[in-house]
Amino acid sequence: MSRQSTIPRSRQQGAILVIALMFLIAITLLTLSSMRATNIGLYMAQNEESRIAAEQAAQALADAIVANPGATPVYGLQGFTACTTGQTDCDRYDLPVGDPVLEAAIASDHISARVERVGPIFRPPPRVVESSIDKFTSAGFRVTTTYDRMDEGLGRQQVSQGVLVLVPKQ
Repeated sequence: MSRQSTIPRSRQQGAILVIALMFLIAITLLTLSSMRATNIGLYMAQNEESRIAAEQAAQALADAIVANPGATPVYGLQGFTACTTGQTDCDRYDLPVGDPVLEAAIASDHISARVERVGPIFRPPPRVVESSIDKFTSAGFRVTTTYDRMDEGLGRQQVSQGVLVLVPKQ
């Protein structure tokens, strides 16, 4: 008969368990750090998207105002200001826009505009315009549009641009 010999097992100390636990903790910390970096990247992308949308909305209103001749009146002295409703210190509050989407944004107080007469009443057009100086004079305007939805987390942007209007001499 064969007799099986029993080899006494050595008592386990649990070293593998401790090492595996350390690896799991390291992997967990690495994962949490990666998730935090991803969230920060997401917030940055959302902020950039809001900034670009705000700039585009303000620029769209400025373009609509420049395209509308009624928005740059050639009467009034230097400092004459036409505004959208809700602005202060303006001479006129009926600034025509002509775009229903922009008019709805103005009505909801998300976007506003000012058109201010700058420079002398009338002056000869600059040479770069390449027009006949004896046939035209010019009037300068500053168009400032503001998109503001900061309270909703959608950004704030202000666009300002100059406009030169040629006026035929009488």
